[in-house]
Amino acid sequence: MKLKILAIFACVLLGVTPGIGQEPEEGDIQFWNETKVYFGSYKKTDKNGKKQKIVSPFIMGTLRLGQDVKHFVNERAGFGFDVRLNKYFKFTPSYYYVAEQKVKNSKSFEHRLRFAITASKKWKNFGLSTRGRVEHRIKNSKSNTTRFRNKTKLTIPVRKDDKEVVTPFVANEPFYSFDKKEWVRNEFSAGVSKKWTKKFATEFFYLMQANKGNTLKRVNAVGVNLKITLD
Repeated sequence: MKLKILAIFACVLLGVTPGIGQEPEEGDIQFWNETKVYFGSYKKTDKNGKKQKIVSPFIMGTLRLGQDVKHFVNERAGFGFDVRLNKYFKFTPSYYYVAEQKVKNSKSFEHRLRFAITASKKWKNFGLSTRGRVEHRIKNSKSNTTRFRNKTKLTIPVRKDDKEVVTPFVANEPFYSFDKKEWVRNEFSAGVSKKWTKKFATEFFYLMQANKGNTLKRVNAVGVNLKITLD
C-alpha cells in the first residue's frame, strides 16, 4: 500500500511539472554527494521542559562525478544555519562557493546566496514537506542571475516494533529563472533515508534532471547524502 502511494505521488509530481525540453543530443550519467555537518546549536527549553533546537549552524560540501562518472564536474563548499520558526516552519539562509565543469573544456565559478523557507508536517503513516528557495548567483565573468526553486517531498516511514527503520521518499523540484522568465529545470528524485544514530543519517537516491536551454539537456544521477550532528 505504501509503495502504491509513493508511485501515485510520483506520477502526480511528474504530471504537474512545467514543460522542460529533454532533447536527446546531450546527456550525462553522474554520481552526487552532499555532506552536511551541524554543530553548536542554540537550544531553548519549551513549556514541557524539553530542549528544542532553535538555531542550528552547519557547514556543507558537495562533490559530483560526471562525464559518465569519469571526472569531477561540480565541487561546492558553504555554510548556513536552520532557524526553527515554529513546529511546522523553518528558515534557512546559506552560502555556497561553486566550481563547475559540466562538459569538457567548460569551467564556471560562482558565489551562491540562498534563502529558503520549508514547511513540513508528519502524520502517522507519511510526511509531506515543501521548500521554497531563492538563489542569487554571482558568476565570474558572466551576468548574475536569480532563480526560484520549489521542492515538494513525500516520505513514508517503514517501522518495526513501532520504530522507524528506513524512510522511502519521492520528490520533485522545478526551477524558475527570473531573468529568462520561464521554468528552466526540473529534478525528480526517489530514494530512501536512514537514521543510524542520533548523530548520523544517510540518504540514498536516484535523480532525473531535465534542462531547458542548457548544454546538458538531461542528467541521470545516483548519490548518497550524509548528515552529521556534532552537538
